[in-house]
Amino acid sequence: MIKNIVPFIILSFVLIACKKPRCIEAPDVSSIDLSVNIERLDKKLYKIPTKNELSEVLAQNSIFAEEFLDISQYPNPEMLVDRYYKLLNNNTFDSLFIEVENTFGDLEDIRIQFEEAFRYLKYYYPETKVPKIQTVITGLLGDLYLSDSLIIIGLDYYLGLKGKYLPMDVPGYILKRYQKEYMVPQIMLLYSDFYNKTNFKDKSALADMVYYGKAFYMAKNLMPCSPDSLFTGYTSFETEDIVKHEPVIWASLLENQILFETDPYIKDKFVSERPKTIEIGENCPGRIGRWVGWRIVQKYAKQNSELTLSELMETEDAQKIFLTSKYKPIPY
Repeated sequence: MIKNIVPFIILSFVLIACKKPRCIEAPDVSSIDLSVNIERLDKKLYKIPTKNELSEVLAQNSIFAEEFLDISQYPNPEMLVDRYYKLLNNNTFDSLFIEVENTFGDLEDIRIQFEEAFRYLKYYYPETKVPKIQTVITGLLGDLYLSDSLIIIGLDYYLGLKGKYLPMDVPGYILKRYQKEYMVPQIMLLYSDFYNKTNFKDKSALADMVYYGKAFYMAKNLMPCSPDSLFTGYTSFETEDIVKHEPVIWASLLENQILFETDPYIKDKFVSERPKTIEIGENCPGRIGRWVGWRIVQKYAKQNSELTLSELMETEDAQKIFLTSKYKPIPY
């Protein structure tokens, strides 16, 4: 049975003043020759004149057609073409397209963020090739496709909690990450998976925590001036609170013997998507194990400053990272 050993301190209602994000130490990458282009497939498809032209575009973008529109699920591809053509040309879609345009504009700020992130990635991994990036609008049929060569972003998914049209069955604590400012940090967090070596035989919660910790660590190094909240999804208040009470969180994980737990049901309470980690406290945010994993990896990197980012990401042994880090938060 999981024990709540210390009540989590009740959050105060004092508003935390906005703070300018601090940049972590990062190399100078300004000399790296790299450019990122975003293909606006959404604009190409909007009000497309004929079904034949739509069919041609979908044939040329087969991954989009499959991953977002499930074309293989239709007995005849022309059935999808007919359905999507009607969607692209109805009044509701007009409203959605306008909202996307008002929110994202020409996407130049997003392009610049991607360019900077991939410039850092190129620094750490010189052989890296910049993936093709496309944006689409599907009427909330899909949010993201990611491979090492192609990124497709469903812009209509990233309108946030105040969007006129919201994806169904996405809880608020997750939906808040579907906003413009979260887009590139969250994508780079997922992109780190192509470089994040892990021992899949290790089923412990610690292995999961360190895996996510490495992902956070890499994404932050690719976007060194982005606030931590854009990676974790925590508010600034939640972040300050868990930092303040980090020893309490750590003590609870140890007391409940979570680190080497392999039962998925128990692990998920601390690592997977949940609005709160009530096993620690009613105000402790979900996915707290991932955040602790990040702290462990940060400490490991500090203890092993000679390691490059690529060498750290190639380290598969979670227990080695934990023990070498000598992670042990000290009560204030």
